[in-house]
Amino acid sequence: MSLRLLLLVLWSVAPGVMSLAADNCIELTDLPPFVLADARPYIQLRDGRLAAGERAYKVRGINYYPARTPWRRFLLESTLPDLRWEMQLIRAAGFNSLRIFLWNGALFPCHDAPERPSPAAFERLDQMMRLAAELDFRLIVTLNDMPDLTMNPLYTNPSSVQEQTRIIVSRYAEAPAILAWDLRNEGDIDYGSRNIFQRRFPRVQVLAWLRETAELLRSIDKNHLLTAGWLNEAHSTAPAVDFVSFHHWSSAEDLQRRIRALRLSTAKPILLGELGYSTFDGLSPEAQAQALSSGISASEKADLLGWMIWTAFDFPRTATCYPSPCESPDNSEHHFGIWDSDYRPKPALDAIGDFLEQ
Repeated sequence: MSLRLLLLVLWSVAPGVMSLAADNCIELTDLPPFVLADARPYIQLRDGRLAAGERAYKVRGINYYPARTPWRRFLLESTLPDLRWEMQLIRAAGFNSLRIFLWNGALFPCHDAPERPSPAAFERLDQMMRLAAELDFRLIVTLNDMPDLTMNPLYTNPSSVQEQTRIIVSRYAEAPAILAWDLRNEGDIDYGSRNIFQRRFPRVQVLAWLRETAELLRSIDKNHLLTAGWLNEAHSTAPAVDFVSFHHWSSAEDLQRRIRALRLSTAKPILLGELGYSTFDGLSPEAQAQALSSGISASEKADLLGWMIWTAFDFPRTATCYPSPCESPDNSEHHFGIWDSDYRPKPALDAIGDFLEQ
């Protein structure tokens, strides 16, 4: 997404960010262990369907960043009261799953010692895991969101990223709150699946990295499923993942066509990992509600593993801008929420209410 890419660049060049981050690094051995009392069974696949113990599990989820601390600010500035308030609001609406996003640059901000973690960032992630368990959420945790694709490119599989991945996954390998690890968000864009001008790496290199990363995770974590949320070529991830995830932004009719094509391309179970419509530049809140309802209905009729809306909340322009105080230019990225930035529900929440009660 263009705004997220812009923000990554701004963060990387902002005065003071590098020195501040370096001051907050510690040795890995000094990071307090993660402890979570969660007796729930791990989510598994049985006969092509998700299950929690003996019970079937259907994903009715939402992609989540805190409204006032999105993108990298999630791991740098979010507070426990805000996380609790927002997650309680989402849970009370009936959602059972959240998809969250990890930036290694926030978790490991020391560029001269990339294996040294930030205790504050990991404490925020620990809090997310504990809240998810407390509120009976399951998490799809997206790794490698907004990675370095220039100086130390992700798809060369640098040892520093492998070690960071090992640290993250090992820390939470026994957390039942995690439904699955998502290895990379829309990695197919990097080989031009959306637009040939966005092709920065060969397709074969990206998919080789995906397989290698999946092998690494399976060597560390025997409890959790693997997926990769691709935009247009989700079938290409099938050899590496336990279930296929795809993202959709157009009509319900096109969604039906894409599901049929996916089923012809792979026998792996399928999750609709992002479904979203922005109430910006002409799309009314009522039209957003209708589009989401139609898309979810198509997903339910196709008997997928489930669906996840993009996204929970609209973002204030002050929340996506850096350094504060400032305002980002308004654009569609600020208006995908089914709640506005003041937590008022849009018509979409009522429109999908029946699906949340199933």
